[in-house]
Amino acid sequence: MQQEESIYNLIPKVEYKQKKAPRYKSKYDPKAPVVGTTFGAVGSTALPGAGLGGDSQKTQKKATASGFGPGLGKSKKDPRHFMKKGEKTVTGMDLAKSKPKKFTYSDSDNRRPGVPKADDKPVMGLQSTKNFVTANAVESILAVPGNRARQANDAPVYRNKIDYGKVPSYLQNVKQEIAQENAMIEEYVKRQEQEGMLASDDPPDEEITDDERDELLDALKTKWDAVNSKYQKMCHMVKLDTIGKVRRKEQMEAELTQLEKDIDMLEDRKVVIRG
Repeated sequence: MQQEESIYNLIPKVEYKQKKAPRYKSKYDPKAPVVGTTFGAVGSTALPGAGLGGDSQKTQKKATASGFGPGLGKSKKDPRHFMKKGEKTVTGMDLAKSKPKKFTYSDSDNRRPGVPKADDKPVMGLQSTKNFVTANAVESILAVPGNRARQANDAPVYRNKIDYGKVPSYLQNVKQEIAQENAMIEEYVKRQEQEGMLASDDPPDEEITDDERDELLDALKTKWDAVNSKYQKMCHMVKLDTIGKVRRKEQMEAELTQLEKDIDMLEDRKVVIRG
């Protein structure tokens, strides 16, 4: 593009020469091998420093100075000199100066002796001076009596008990109650037969007296007491694991309910017996 004509273009311009900066030269050796490089790490023609951590002294030149991190041959730590816990603290410095104490277990006095080694030989020729006859006699004299010892150590033998093979006492009581009930019923039936209540011919309706009604109420209440006493012995049983227990309980409940109805019917009422 052609410049515009201007009178200022006729003024000669002063030429300025820019000074060139001096060439940069690193203070590190340019011929030093690159530490840790992966180029040339495979094969027989490995480059100096390839695959190394800076600890090779044969192929690397020791650096006179370093910039970033330790120089060549100094990056690898000595495994015999490692930092310990609390070494940088004041207490840790004091511990480092002092000698470590020998470790001992807190229960070393009560610990059992160690297991013998394979090459350890047992002590031979030991003899005991114990008199076993006297020791057994003393042990037998000071022992617990036999009955209590057997009860404490041995399982009970039920066939050796006093009541083994005999009928329990509570079953005898139940049999006595049943016999009394049967005798009471038979006596009541006989009394009714004697009075002509069970005759074959249909007698006319007859109203029973108050004494007879009271006597009948007493008999029903006595019967209720007897059945209730048997029922109380099994009403606490929650687990009825047999059919017989269930039937007996249901039968007693039904009998008690019927007796209560009969007693309620006879109380404070006139009773007429139809033939």
